[in-house]
Amino acid sequence: TFTVKGFVQIYSGNQMNNNEVNPIVKKSYKVLAVEGVLEHKGKPEIELNYLDSYYEIINTKKNGEFQIDLKPGIYTFFILKGDKVYLNNFDGLGNFSHIEVKENLENIIIKDVKNAYF
Repeated sequence: TFTVKGFVQIYSGNQMNNNEVNPIVKKSYKVLAVEGVLEHKGKPEIELNYLDSYYEIINTKKNGEFQIDLKPGIYTFFILKGDKVYLNNFDGLGNFSHIEVKENLENIIIKDVKNAYF
């Protein structure tokens, strides 16, 4: 297995001045590591029950940091929000962005920009 480390970064409000963009993380979040590549169907959120792949739920620390050990493969990382999962990052081919785990990875960043404007 390989260790994957990363952060959830939450952005809110006016983010137009790139020199002052600051993520807001004040609580623990739940991150899903979903095995495989998933279609986004034009939206950054999908219903949790839509997932038919293996997934693990990870609780972040209050600063947004998370760590998980995964077997080699391709994974899509989401933020869990109620009964939906969120990822506003896409691969340009109709899928959510995904990561191939074939070695230890650090600094995976999952951004929540739902309440931000740029």
